[in-house]
Order: sequence, then structure tokens, then C-alpha cells
Amino acid sequence: MILLYALFGLLVGGFLNVCADNLPWRRGLGWPQCKYCSQPRDGLSWVTVIGYLVGRTRCPHCGAPWPLRHVLVELVTSVAFAFLWRHYGPTVQLLPATFYVCTFILIAVTDLEHRLVLNVVVVPAILFALACSPLFPDLGWKSSLLGGLAGFIFFYLVARLYPGGMGWGDVKLAAFVGVTSGFPEVIVALTVGIVVGGIVALVLLFTRRAGLKSGIPYGPFLVVGGLVGLFYGPEIVAWYLRTYR
Repeated sequence: MILLYALFGLLVGGFLNVCADNLPWRRGLGWPQCKYCSQPRDGLSWVTVIGYLVGRTRCPHCGAPWPLRHVLVELVTSVAFAFLWRHYGPTVQLLPATFYVCTFILIAVTDLEHRLVLNVVVVPAILFALACSPLFPDLGWKSSLLGGLAGFIFFYLVARLYPGGMGWGDVKLAAFVGVTSGFPEVIVALTVGIVVGGIVALVLLFTRRAGLKSGIPYGPFLVVGGLVGLFYGPEIVAWYLRTYR
């Protein structure tokens, strides 16, 4: 079953690539197309990994190679689905958690490529997560709502105090992280995101790949924190309370 769900994740990864290719440009989610010549992709290469396996690594119309990002997104989604099945199994939490992970992956891709956290993605995701919060024993709608408010308020204040340092899309993403993590687990999620972002920023500075005024998309770091909060937040909070009580 883990393998089957991982294969399903491969197909979903192909769909996430379609979303990442079209939603930032406000295009419809039609059949996948080559981004260079806009010709439709054939059925066997709709999922890029499958295309590579059967030897179709280029567009048959213009000869352009399929983007590496397509392969990475499909593989990451497939691995994530395998982890989700192992973590939740055939429970009521599996499908909403799968939706959360897909949303996080899509947000990370669009923020890295376009510096955008799309409202059409994050706002419905927040509402869906609130509706599904009672399905998670360690969450519940009160904890979910408090977590969402905590994430939103904290990053809203940061965006107000440091204009340009934090985008409004990041504020809404922080709310989504809080809704899926709950309270106080949102503190773990945001702390992980901030720490990971700080480490990456320092590495980029020391390697001179970025300067003090360079803009770095913050969404992927919040995504990392959100995933930690979603899967391990309760355990980390419990460990902290046992250790420092």
C-alpha cells in the first residue's frame, strides 16, 4: 500500500507541476504543455518521471528538455506520499494531511520561482484546514484557530515593522502553518522556519551568493517549519514540557 500511495503521489506531483506552471499566470489547469512551444505533452510524458523512464526526455515538437523542476516535484511528492501512508495509514487523517503536504509543496515551488504565495492556493487551504481540524486528535478547531491567529499576528507585525522584509503572502502562509499545526505547536513550526531561514541566509552571505539587501523567498522555510509542526509538533512540545517543567 505504501508503494501504491507513492505511485499515486507521482501522478499528483504531475498535477502540482501543472498548477505551478499555470496558476502564477492566472491560466486554467488544462492538459500539460511545453513551456517553450506551448504544444500539449503526449500521454506518456504527462508525468515527467514516466517520460524519462520510457526515453521521452524532450518535447517532440520543439526538442526542448523537460524542466528538471518537474522531475524533482514529482519525486518529492511521491516520497512524501509514502511517508504519509507510513505515518497515518488508512485513517481519516490521511486525506487532509495529504492535501496539506500538496499545498506546502505547491507554495514552495511558486515562491521559489515567482516570489508568490498565491491567494487562490493559501486562502482555500486555510479554510479547509480549519474544517478538518477536528479529525486530528491532537488538534481540534480551537487549537487550530489559535494557531492560525498566532501565526498570522506574529508575521503581520513583522511585515508592518519591516516593510519589504516580509511579504503579505508569507503572513497568510504563517496563518496556514498555524492552522495545520495548532497551538502551541505553531511556536515550534515558526521557530523551525525562522531558524532554517536564518541558517540558509548566513550560508548565502558567507558564500557571497547573496548580499545584505538581497531578497530571499521566505515561503520554503515556513513550509519546512509547517511540515515539522504538522508531523512532530505535539511530540516536540511534550518533550520540551517534560524537560523544562
